[in-house]
Amino acid sequence: MRAAAVLALAFALVALLPEAVLACPVCFDSSDENRQAFLATTAFLSLLPLGMVAGAGLYVRKRSRDLDESSSDVESQD
Repeated sequence: MRAAAVLALAFALVALLPEAVLACPVCFDSSDENRQAFLATTAFLSLLPLGMVAGAGLYVRKRSRDLDESSSDVESQD
């Protein structure tokens, strides 16, 4: 019930003060070159952590397979 009241108040404030929810003026620069740079930087910074996590996962997977392979080679020699 309280969450609904807070949400209703937030919507009312947005309706009464629309300029308060506008993004910063830097993001909407009139220069298309600047806008493209902001979009490219946003995409890069959004995808970078995902790529790092995926890279770490692939490294751990490869390392695990290498260790399993080397341990099975040692066991087969015995």
